[in-house]
Amino acid sequence: MKAVSCAPVEANRFVFLLMPGFSALELGSGTDSLAAANETLGRELFQWETASETGDSVASSSGLTVAVDGALPEVQRGEFVVVFCAFNSQIHHRSGKAVAWLRRAARQGARLCGVGGGALFLARIGIASEGRISAHWKMKPVFEERYLNLDPACTVFEMTSDIVSCGGGAATLDLFLELIRQKAGPETSDRVADQLLCGSVRDGHCRQSNSSLSGMKNRNEKLSKAIANIQEYLDEPVSPSIIASQVGISTRQLERLFRRYLGVSPKTYMMTLRLERARTLLQQTPMRAIDVATACGFSTQSLFSKRYKQHFGKSPCDERVVLSR
Repeated sequence: MKAVSCAPVEANRFVFLLMPGFSALELGSGTDSLAAANETLGRELFQWETASETGDSVASSSGLTVAVDGALPEVQRGEFVVVFCAFNSQIHHRSGKAVAWLRRAARQGARLCGVGGGALFLARIGIASEGRISAHWKMKPVFEERYLNLDPACTVFEMTSDIVSCGGGAATLDLFLELIRQKAGPETSDRVADQLLCGSVRDGHCRQSNSSLSGMKNRNEKLSKAIANIQEYLDEPVSPSIIASQVGISTRQLERLFRRYLGVSPKTYMMTLRLERARTLLQQTPMRAIDVATACGFSTQSLFSKRYKQHFGKSPCDERVVLSR
């Protein structure tokens, strides 16, 4: 492959911090894109290493165990520290060594990046404390309820002066292609995308894909719009008649669309979304059950508990996972 000409630039170093339950897909997107960039350029513009809190190997969410290069290394100003971890990292990760190391890296001028659960982890430990942040769509309720100074967006990635954040999954490749573009130029980034068979590169402000919603739009645009509107009112549920009015159809037409394409009524669909939101808050935050009930639009805790047990087969108290702060 012919190397792309580029003015000499000092090596750009990435430290990938792996925490239990990290996504192998996200790690591979980072390492493989940087490796492809170096191959395209014909020189080592990018350097990277993997680390864990103790230097021991780490198990991914899929059970793949990765041997890291070592424990927490020293980092310098301008270098990238990328955090890969599970969304429930605070449950399984109780030691403060990695937290102290991340805070020290931030003070020293390293650029911190949270990918997937890593973005939520940076919020939990107070490093990401204000401004816009890319939140995986499933975790957006957690950001909204717990981190009021943050502006969670279901975008592919976000870059501020202090923090880089990414929703995770396949969006990780989009993030690293952008980082490569910034350091090595668009020609290199485009060639890396071609090498990795990435047919469509998204910029940071693109919304995260929702395959069910996208597929529904292709099948019926009115239903797709109705679902999107319902998702906006989970904390203050509205009646099907209001949703129908918003999309320009009758309540009866709305009922027929839901029955035809989803097999449930609009009210049942709304209830399912509210309960799923409640489950996320119970599993990921220390919010009291009564506060979760309010955040998900239930008028009383008893009604919330009844609906929750009917849907999940367990009470909200049984679902509760105690998180250490």
